[in-house]
Amino acid sequence: MKLRKGWIWYLAGLLLAVAAGVIAVLALRQAVPAAAPARPTTRPVIVAAKDIAARQIVALDAVEARDFPLEDIPSGAIFHVEDAAGRFALQAATAGQPLLAQNLVAPPSGPGSTITSTVQLSVLLPDDKVGVALPTEDLLSKLGDVSIGDHVDLIGTLVVVGAAEGEAGQVTLMNLQNVPVVKVLEEVEPSANADQAPQRGKIVGLVLAVDPQDAVILRYFVDANARISIDVRSTKLRSIFDVVPVTINYIADKYGIQVPKPIE
Repeated sequence: MKLRKGWIWYLAGLLLAVAAGVIAVLALRQAVPAAAPARPTTRPVIVAAKDIAARQIVALDAVEARDFPLEDIPSGAIFHVEDAAGRFALQAATAGQPLLAQNLVAPPSGPGSTITSTVQLSVLLPDDKVGVALPTEDLLSKLGDVSIGDHVDLIGTLVVVGAAEGEAGQVTLMNLQNVPVVKVLEEVEPSANADQAPQRGKIVGLVLAVDPQDAVILRYFVDANARISIDVRSTKLRSIFDVVPVTINYIADKYGIQVPKPIE
C-alpha cells in the first residue's frame, strides 16, 4: 500500500514538473517578440528628382538619392550626386528613373565650344552600327524638333531615268526606317560673355547610327541630289513597315486620275 502511494506521488510530481516546463516555454515565447523578416539589401542610387530633358545640363535640384534593392540596380547606375549634377544629359529621364553614367558627359568649355561637337561620337554609337551625317533640309530638323535618342524614318525623292527616251519619272520611297539619332550638329556663334552658357545654334545636320549597307544607300541618295526628309517616330514605335514606292502611276491609280485630252 505504501509502495503504491509512493508511485502516485512520484507521477504527480513528474506531471507538475512537465506542466511547469510547458508554462515556462509559453511565457518565454510571449516575452520575446517575433523576429522581423529580413529586409532586402539596398543601396542609394542617384535618380532624377524631376523630369530631365535630353541635351540639357543636369541641375543640382534635379537629382536625388533613393534606395534600390541590389538586384534592381541597373548597369551604369551612379551613386554620388556630384557624378550627375552639372553634366550634360544625352538621354531624357523621367522623375524617379536612375541616371546612367553612359548617358551623362562633361559639358563643353572654352569660347565658341558647342555641346554637340564636344561629345565623342564613337562613344554614342551601338557596337554594330556606323555613324553617318545627314544634312538637314527638312523643317523638323531645322526647327529643332529632332533630338538625340529619337528614331526617324528617311523619305527620299529622286528622278529615275529609264533606258528609252521619255522613260523617266519622280519616285518617292522610304529608304531607311527606324534609324536612331545619336548626335545633332549645330553651328553656334561664340558668345561675347564668357560666363554665358552656350545657346542652341543653327542645326546643320544629324548623325544617324545605321548598318554599313544603309550608309552606302544614304550616300547614293545624297550624291544623286535626292530630296530627303524625315519623320519622327513615337518612343514606342519600332516596327518596320512595308511601304510601297510612290510614282505618278501609283498616284493616278490610287486617285483615279486620267490624263487630260487636248482641246480640239
